[in-house]
Amino acid sequence: MTYSLGCFYDCSVDLIFLVYSIGDSLLDAILRPNVPQIVCFSMYPDQMSNCRHIEKHTEFQDEVQREATVYIILHKILTNAPALVLGMFCGAWSDKYGRKLPMAMPSFGTTFAVLFYMSANMFPEGSVTFFLVGSFLHGCFGKTAMINMAVNSYVVDITAVDKRTKKLGILAAMQFLGMFVGSLAGGFLIDSTSVLNSYVCVSAMSALVVILTLVTLRESVQINDDDVRFPCATFCKSKHLTDSLMVLAKKRPNKMRRCIFGLFVVLLLHQTCRTGLTDVTLLYTEKSPLSWPTSWFGYLSAVDNAAMGIVLLVLLPILSNIFKLCDATISILGLACACVRFAVMAWSDESWMVWLAVIIGSVGGIINSPVRSLLSKMVHEDEVGKMFSLLGSGETIAKFLAVLFTSLYGYTLDIFPGFSFILAAGLYTVMIIITLLVHVGSRNTEYQEMKEEQCPEEGKIEMNHINANGKLPTYSTELPDDKTSSN
Repeated sequence: MTYSLGCFYDCSVDLIFLVYSIGDSLLDAILRPNVPQIVCFSMYPDQMSNCRHIEKHTEFQDEVQREATVYIILHKILTNAPALVLGMFCGAWSDKYGRKLPMAMPSFGTTFAVLFYMSANMFPEGSVTFFLVGSFLHGCFGKTAMINMAVNSYVVDITAVDKRTKKLGILAAMQFLGMFVGSLAGGFLIDSTSVLNSYVCVSAMSALVVILTLVTLRESVQINDDDVRFPCATFCKSKHLTDSLMVLAKKRPNKMRRCIFGLFVVLLLHQTCRTGLTDVTLLYTEKSPLSWPTSWFGYLSAVDNAAMGIVLLVLLPILSNIFKLCDATISILGLACACVRFAVMAWSDESWMVWLAVIIGSVGGIINSPVRSLLSKMVHEDEVGKMFSLLGSGETIAKFLAVLFTSLYGYTLDIFPGFSFILAAGLYTVMIIITLLVHVGSRNTEYQEMKEEQCPEEGKIEMNHINANGKLPTYSTELPDDKTSSN
């Protein structure tokens, strides 16, 4: 691996991820309100103009809403299921053949998927079919899970260990800021232009990501397999799947496997809570006593994403570089703030309490980057892509598990509407305990390594293993005698 490719390449991967995040959030902001319209086109093909303003036609609004719910679920399955399967293969493949192709694939797929979404708005008889085909095509190119794996692996490849947490934090900040800009731009485009023109903007941004990836980035992985002329043909080999799963399954020294598994659980639970409670927050703020207009939730989401992005750009470098806090401590701080956020939300009966909860919870934006940095230091450099692909697949699974929070909210609405938030606060407490145990385990590992280093040997081999300071420890290994090697 190469640890210094220059500022140009560092900045390029941040820019690529920012543009992708803007385009992805823009697509979500456009597609979400467009789904009921597409379903309406299919049900009432002779009333396309009325379907474009369905909120003004209550005579068939309820029927369309019920039908649209089914297609929203199908859309989530068709986009996330292929991405989940593909993610299990692409990490191991990228460790061997490079990061650029997995980085460009999601945007390449989005460009073509948007064509089908546009067709769904142009041909009412086949609108639902075009929509579902576009959804499946979108998922077959990996979506966010794929590019997340690629950009995180790329950053680990080009960044020294002591700067890794900060760099991963900047990358996460690009995602939050991209979501902020994309959400606002989506609302502006919907109000000021047609849905077709809005989709063209998404397609243009996706094409820009592909061009930036192929033109500005230098590959961070050296391809050593000379026997394979066409690496793409090896993308879905079963060996890639087993190699990825072995990141969690194989035995490691000093109980490191438990630490890796524990951090995977933390990230899975965090993503499940964050995704699931987004929908719950929308429902919670719309009901009495808050009774928010729907547009207010959009502003809340925009502020939430912007605040998390700023926290990652400003607070994370201060904690990591100035206060010299270790990755586990930073993550625990973020988890504690997320716990407080949802505890406050559970009893929020005034708008200022909701905004206060979001401001406190914005510090939770620093959870992911230190945990990802910890994981990248616990595995060998040849396992980085596999590890991030498993994380991407885990985040996709979390999107399915997140539905449980919405269902729980419906069941407990008459008893205590804030119960879902209380459950989330409890889960974040569990995550704090797991992260603390991992931190203690890593300190014990460092102590054992210091004892071993008291008996120095002549030859040393550096391994990509973790200690509490986030530095690469050295392991003593005897080298063969000169006489033996000469024979």
